[in-house]
This record gives sequence, structure tokens and C-alpha cells, in this order.
Amino acid sequence: MSKRRIFLLFTVIASVPALIWFFLYRTVDAQKVIDGLHLQFDDVSFISLDYQTDERNFLGMKSKVINGVVHVGEGEDVSKYQFMADAYTGEIMEITNQ
Repeated sequence: MSKRRIFLLFTVIASVPALIWFFLYRTVDAQKVIDGLHLQFDDVSFISLDYQTDERNFLGMKSKVINGVVHVGEGEDVSKYQFMADAYTGEIMEITNQ
């Protein structure tokens, strides 16, 4: 075997555990969730996030999600919405009126 093939084989073998570790221990990106909520609602006054991720089977796919509540408006005109967002991409998956 040539040195080039040995180096390539070693690189592939070393990168697989690194990729597995990256996908298992990546951090929750709450700022993407907050930015997505500000894009969907105009007058956001309060956002409450539960940083404990839940694993949900949503539309046939297992994903880790963040749950929370967003308050829109101020004073007596406050509307509360409960939401579920993907923990890593920040995509808002479901919003329901509370």
C-alpha cells in the first residue's frame, strides 16, 4: 500500500468518530428559535423556553425539540402561544393558541 492510501484510510477512520461525537453532543441553538419567533410575530413581549429537549416523533421523524411560550402584545391585549421548535435548526414546528 502506498503512503497516500494509508493516510487516506487513517483520515477516514479518524473522522467517523469525530462526526458521530459532533452529532450526539451538539448544543441547542436557542437564538435561532428566538429569531424565528420574532420573524413570525410582530409585537413579541416575552418568550419562555424550556431548555430540556424532548425527543418527539413528529411527522414520522424523530427529532429533539424545545417547548416554550411566547406572549404577543402588551397590557390586556396579550395573546399567548405555545410552540414547539427543532432544538438544533431553530425551525418552528408547531404553534398553538393557549
